[in-house]
Amino acid sequence: MFFDTVEPGPVDVMYGLKIAADEDKSPLKVDLGVGVYRNELGNYNEMSVLRKAKDELHALNPGHDYEVTTGNSRYLANAAKVAFGGDSSVFDREKIASVQTISGTGAVHVALMLLARSSKENSRQVYIGTPTWGNYVPMCRLAGLDTKTYTHYNPLTGGVDFESVIDAVRTADEGSIFILQGCCHNPTAADFSKEQWQALAAEMKNRHLLPLLDIAYQGLGHGIEEDSYGVRHFAQMGFEMIVCQSFSKNFGLYGERAGACHVICASETHVQPVHDQLRCLIRWEFSSSPAYGSRLVDLVLSDSSKQAEWYVVSYLSLNIFIFFDSKTSKLKQSGIPNYTLLGTVLFLFENHFSIF
Repeated sequence: MFFDTVEPGPVDVMYGLKIAADEDKSPLKVDLGVGVYRNELGNYNEMSVLRKAKDELHALNPGHDYEVTTGNSRYLANAAKVAFGGDSSVFDREKIASVQTISGTGAVHVALMLLARSSKENSRQVYIGTPTWGNYVPMCRLAGLDTKTYTHYNPLTGGVDFESVIDAVRTADEGSIFILQGCCHNPTAADFSKEQWQALAAEMKNRHLLPLLDIAYQGLGHGIEEDSYGVRHFAQMGFEMIVCQSFSKNFGLYGERAGACHVICASETHVQPVHDQLRCLIRWEFSSSPAYGSRLVDLVLSDSSKQAEWYVVSYLSLNIFIFFDSKTSKLKQSGIPNYTLLGTVLFLFENHFSIF
């Protein structure tokens, strides 16, 4: 009586692929679905620095108390330094409101809900470059935000269709929101160059647009510092902006859901109301974020030697490049010649293997 009119939800391609891969009993299968780094045997690969942090956390035995609604303050401060750089101007004056989230997806959701509630207009447009991560559009709709799309990827070059991006910026209404992936673009691996980031920021500044930067793969492209160039340049330019951060990939904490949402405000007087709105949204939806993964991240980022060890996370990208170079060769030997290696992050898009 209550649920007889419920219809199935939209098909999730990644969900279906994961089920199909798990059910496939072939010993020769290679799962290119959900982005999890595995060792040569196909098992979870735990970073040595993470093992050290787990041992330390076990010795500390902090128990299993709830995390406060907005998250652990030291973890959030450390996370912000990873995203913006420890010497960023955003820390000179207290212009940043940070909250702990259920990884990057939770950060994007909380950010969109905040934007929907803070919009002065009846409709705030969110611009999304395509093709893109499949969650952005439905999450915008869930928050009650309208979306517009433009072309991000140029299939002829395998890179960014920058002319399309700039045209979208120049024709967008003032106050519009642009969701941008900070590095390792999902699914195309077509990232902005430093020069393109600079040009994009200048155009967006002139149009009074809000960047929402999603950095789910920081460190897995060209290193922690290099991969955050876009985020740090926008911050240096004095933007009001939102950064959605995940430690799922670069710490190998996939199921622990450690993330953060950072909102840079125009003035320190705006920080407290923004932070309080984020607190309300989190409290009403999930009360608090998981503690285990964020505690591990915090232990690593609070220790200079552990942090230095973690900073070499980019070795993963070299291993993956070697792996996929061999797979590409085998595809060509099998009579499938049009697969090439491009980009900075692990994605299979059109006829390209894209590597992080």
